[in-house]
Amino acid sequence: MEKRYLLAVVLCFLILFLYQELVKRTQAPPPAEQEELSRSPQREPAPPPPPGAPSAPASVPEAAAQAERGPEPACKEVVVHTELVRAVFCAHNGRLMSWKLKNYRKPTRAGCSLRALLGRGAEVDAGTRLPEEKWVEMVHVSDPEEYPLGLQITGQNETTPVREMLEPSLSSLNLQPSNEPARLSFSGKDASGRQVRRTYTFRPDAYLLNLEIEIEGVDERLKDSGAGLMLTERIRGEDRDRYTFSGFMGVVNGALKKEKDLKEDERQYFSGDVSWEGFSSKYFLSCLIPVDNPVSSVKLEKLDGGPDPDEGGLLVSTLIYSFQEHRQDGRVRFAYDLYIGPKDLDVLKRTGHALQQSIDLGWFGFIARPLLAVLKFFDRYTHNYGLDIILLTVIIKILFYPLTHKQYQSMKEMQKLQPKLQALREKYKGDRERLNREMMDFYRSHKVNPLSGCWPLLLQIPVFFALYKALLNSIELRQAPFVLWIHDLSEKDPCYITPIVMGVTMFVQQKMSPAVGDPNQQKIMMLMPLIFTVMFLNFPSGLVLYWLVNNVLSIGQQYVTQNWKK
Repeated sequence: MEKRYLLAVVLCFLILFLYQELVKRTQAPPPAEQEELSRSPQREPAPPPPPGAPSAPASVPEAAAQAERGPEPACKEVVVHTELVRAVFCAHNGRLMSWKLKNYRKPTRAGCSLRALLGRGAEVDAGTRLPEEKWVEMVHVSDPEEYPLGLQITGQNETTPVREMLEPSLSSLNLQPSNEPARLSFSGKDASGRQVRRTYTFRPDAYLLNLEIEIEGVDERLKDSGAGLMLTERIRGEDRDRYTFSGFMGVVNGALKKEKDLKEDERQYFSGDVSWEGFSSKYFLSCLIPVDNPVSSVKLEKLDGGPDPDEGGLLVSTLIYSFQEHRQDGRVRFAYDLYIGPKDLDVLKRTGHALQQSIDLGWFGFIARPLLAVLKFFDRYTHNYGLDIILLTVIIKILFYPLTHKQYQSMKEMQKLQPKLQALREKYKGDRERLNREMMDFYRSHKVNPLSGCWPLLLQIPVFFALYKALLNSIELRQAPFVLWIHDLSEKDPCYITPIVMGVTMFVQQKMSPAVGDPNQQKIMMLMPLIFTVMFLNFPSGLVLYWLVNNVLSIGQQYVTQNWKK
């Protein structure tokens, strides 16, 4: 088989693989070992829960008492400020109304203009605190009834919301970086007359929040029921793209569970050792972490579609604790941790609970993680992730130098043999089988392996995929500027300059390489720069920058190899 023909096959395979990676819906199939999986309407019985999970329905008096309360009053805000977040709670029920990340700006779409090309089109926030209207909001609901952290009493056939009327211990809380962790409590009664107390513990320098819920007056009728704490999320149109995952995510029994969407009124159940569960987008994570509760269950359901057709309906995940395991003398206590923040690998590792599994680095994550670590190391000194990508590309090129040098030497040897190979093709052009035999004998007699130049390329493909995943999912590159018109290395080049220049460098490489194979193979190879240019138009500009710099270095290496005089 001709070397160039195999190279064309490899590149076509690369294109096919990248295309599938980009357009497929990132939805994990249900694993075979999953204990609970139910897709049933809301009122149909759920599968039998495992030990420790609730099994009995809520009592009729319980449901009746909750229904008598009437409509919820308007929420009075209780605002909490830390160095990292601004949180707003509803005063009468202690539910979360807003959670804004102060160090992360709302997404913006950069355009291409003369002002942008001259580097004057970016917002300048360096060295100053972002204004509040630009902070990223982590609570996405369209109605006060949808605020997260609502309680419900769950059974096999029935769920009853717990309607609370509470009073906050503070009207506001402002934590400075030097402060100790502080508490905010909400105390009162629910519609059934039980005493309820919610206590939130804030840390000034963390995205982790602790929640303790105490309920007094829990009677015997609820001993086999469960208490569910809900997270809610509306997956907005801006969070949906074909490149990354947005939806439910959790780690149950050590395995990552993902669900991108459900049908309306559809349910799924996950049971066992729940490390965490919640909702993940490309760069951010909101999740509940069980505390002192080794066996839990998670109910995932989708409710109405909502007023906005671009929103995929309200997804609700409910972490369920058994009353029986937490009940003592008519009192229950439930403890949770909440992580609501960025999917920064270092932050997630420090937080623990296997939260780093929320970052999807693909099959080659073991390669992507060291690459990310190198980028972050360089950024301590350069403070420019574009320069970091260039430095990383140079290092990768140096590491692969022996392999690529062998590749270019093989191409040089094949170029010398082209006249003789062409003579063989002309001589046996009517006998394909004889031509193949003669060519194999020719390669053996000249001690040339036509495949030797392809193996270095194959070995570099995993590095490319790993870097693609790292750059695509790394929050460090989110809104990270490079130079002039490139203000966000995680987004495509708004002026398409870098992918076009990259295509030109690929064309130069084609011209520098020996034209081997029949005319059809040569035409396929000449189309490769155009195909790659079109494919890279919508790739993150950070990834295009890597490929562009790699091509420029390859051109230099190829020129030196081809003109080296021994």
